[in-house]
Amino acid sequence: MKIRIINPDYGVGEEAMAQRCSILQQFVGPDVELSMVCLTQTKVEINSAADVVLAGPEILELAKQAEQDGCDAVVLYCFSDPAAEACRERLRIPVVGGAQASVLQAPLVAWQSGVILSDPARIGEKELFLPTLGIGPGRIKAIGAIHFQGKSIWDNREEAFAQLVEEGKRLIREQGVQCLILGCLSFLGLARPLSEKLGVPVIDPAIAAVCTAESLVRQGI
Repeated sequence: MKIRIINPDYGVGEEAMAQRCSILQQFVGPDVELSMVCLTQTKVEINSAADVVLAGPEILELAKQAEQDGCDAVVLYCFSDPAAEACRERLRIPVVGGAQASVLQAPLVAWQSGVILSDPARIGEKELFLPTLGIGPGRIKAIGAIHFQGKSIWDNREEAFAQLVEEGKRLIREQGVQCLILGCLSFLGLARPLSEKLGVPVIDPAIAAVCTAESLVRQGI
């Protein structure tokens, strides 16, 4: 089985993409081959609704190329699920976004969940976006954020994790959520230690997306 992961940020290095695939490989079957590509023409990183629109055409082309390359599924490596519906219109293989995969898994382990973003400026957008992904009203009870705009989460893992701990504690204490969803795919690898620290399930959208894609392919959907 081959799953192509599309990273919608421009110019991600080969080593960085291989590192992400290596982490994700631990969560899929031994017969699953993961590969990642990123934008090479559209010079944006997904930090706004405008970025999603600008990146859309190249994401669609990369998704079509994945199908032509014989991939069995496509994963969109972003919590905005950019161009997801457009890709589904054009492809005959499953297309799974990190946001939708994670918010649909959350009701399996909790009544209500909280989402933690990397930038408070995106909270309003996500409050409107997440209910469009197929979850019932009230399932996402609260959306919070750490303050990491303009900084690399990958280059500052300890600081990012410390902020996630504090924001997670706040959402659990003040909002009563029973589960947390990490609202940025650069948080890859931090869900398990955060869950151990806080004592609640924590869903990693990158892992959720790849595992969902694998499940769809195995089911022949």
